[in-house]
Amino acid sequence: MFQTFDEKTVSETSKNRIYLLREEMRKKNIDAFLIPRNDAHMGEYVSDRDKRLEWLTSFSGSAGYCIVFKDKAFLFVDGRYTIQAENQCDENIFEIRNIPKNSLIDCINESFEEKALIAYDPWLHTIEQILEIHSNKKKNIELIEVDNFIDTIWIDQPIASVELMVPHLLKYSGQVHTEKLEIIGNILSNVGQSNVILTQPDTIAWALNTRGTDLIQTPVALCFATINASGIANLFIDPKKVDDELRKHLGPNVVLHDIKSFSLFLKTLSGIVRIDSNRAPIAIKHILEIAKVSFTYDSDPILKLRACKNKTELEGSVQAHIRDGAAVVEFLSEIQYAQPGFLKNEIELVKLLESKRYATGKLKNISFDTICGSGPNAAIIHYRVNTKTNRTISLGDVVLIDSGGQYLDGTTDITRTIAIGSVAEEVIDANTLVLKGMIAISALRFPKGLSGRDIDSIARQALWSKGLDFDHGTGHGVGSFLSVHEGPQAISRHNNVPLEPGMIISNEPGYYKKNSFGIRIENLIYVKECLRDKNHDDRCMLEFETLTLAPFDLNMIKVSSLNEQEIKWLNNYHSNVYKKLNSILTKSAKKWLKAACIPI
Repeated sequence: MFQTFDEKTVSETSKNRIYLLREEMRKKNIDAFLIPRNDAHMGEYVSDRDKRLEWLTSFSGSAGYCIVFKDKAFLFVDGRYTIQAENQCDENIFEIRNIPKNSLIDCINESFEEKALIAYDPWLHTIEQILEIHSNKKKNIELIEVDNFIDTIWIDQPIASVELMVPHLLKYSGQVHTEKLEIIGNILSNVGQSNVILTQPDTIAWALNTRGTDLIQTPVALCFATINASGIANLFIDPKKVDDELRKHLGPNVVLHDIKSFSLFLKTLSGIVRIDSNRAPIAIKHILEIAKVSFTYDSDPILKLRACKNKTELEGSVQAHIRDGAAVVEFLSEIQYAQPGFLKNEIELVKLLESKRYATGKLKNISFDTICGSGPNAAIIHYRVNTKTNRTISLGDVVLIDSGGQYLDGTTDITRTIAIGSVAEEVIDANTLVLKGMIAISALRFPKGLSGRDIDSIARQALWSKGLDFDHGTGHGVGSFLSVHEGPQAISRHNNVPLEPGMIISNEPGYYKKNSFGIRIENLIYVKECLRDKNHDDRCMLEFETLTLAPFDLNMIKVSSLNEQEIKWLNNYHSNVYKKLNSILTKSAKKWLKAACIPI
């Protein structure tokens, strides 16, 4: 198994841990300490060694931050994690606050009338985060940098991984890394910049055509890098992660350094250095300032290059989704054929699905811990089952299963919500509204230049008409054997990055009724140009092509609520699913799929 089900932390540990933290604060005369989810690389996922927020609070979500005062503590999470945080944390210690309804800055300002010192680790906060606090805090509040207090008191903190960084072959990347470095160098040269500092391992992995296992489900090696205007890269990595095969792959255009020398190297840079203030730790800004190195704030140039997948990457993703779709269908068919009592609980479902992916012989890992919630657990948007929360599956349950695989040729992410026997009409109605939103995005044709925020509402209109909504974005970017959550594109009311051909993105509206049920339907789609017809007016129009292949549960659809276009889209989709998967399924799964894809 690529995932486990034990609770790594329990809320009962927080009382002693926060006491030890406050003792460290008292020694340094600190009034408050900031604990983010981040590591020094500012990605979404962190290694076990860097799960400081989880260690202190027991909250295991992928986004959030905590501030600990002398006599109180607050945990800030967004709408995806509100219920989860309430379930995982000791609310006698941590007050749960919702983002964006509540802000860290307001919390800080409201807490101090007199002079106060707030400490933070400069390697765990971006430049933008700290500058925003500085700009909005009251004058009596001072921010100071400290060595991380959590690292001092976390006696059994896991050791850092030293697994190898490995080459990612051309047959999967579609472009040699020397060409990528040259393109990046030209981008810098054209705007008069000498170097770009890279802190995120997934952008470095893309640029150098490398992968790793430091974050396990996100196949990267933790490292830093710089690239200069001549297309020469400097890679900072633990020497134990480097072997002769990697050296040969990287070649003369990539200079290797011990990761411990990163800070010293930054002081030697000249010209105008580019740093992404939304991704670089503020420690880097301070290093450059002290060394009197000129720098400018600009976005990581790799983000948009990586977002638009080339022909090889798109073809790889198509093949990965055929393989993954077959595994999901084998899983779904086994559930439907199961005798009463065979599928006992959520953990068994997760194990069964992973076994189907593993049976493909191509699975490198899952792309995230499987979300498998039945009944009220499904209302927890990013629910992760463990031995304590594991729920027995019963007739009448609705089960939400959000999962994905990492294959050398692509990353997958799919959600299906299924009925175990007959379910309530309220559930079917809600599922149908969610499906209508997903179809609306899937079938959308739109002019080039629009961003995710321009189309996010389209996925919500059917829900809004009934006074319903969901507290997460409609879609996120997806990598190519990289992070399952990849920017800069997203379908979200907060995202203004134009959608461009080649971008892979998820399409996943949902609805969640607290303590009752949850629904989400998700396909991965990619952007492509529309074929122009005789009625066009010479503007470039874009549309989506669906990658994900697996049927929707027809028992969860109120057909009378679908219009003619929606029924046509659904039938065409199911026809394509059957056509693409039929020949590679077992006999029983093939029989089940034929019935699951019957036209409505």
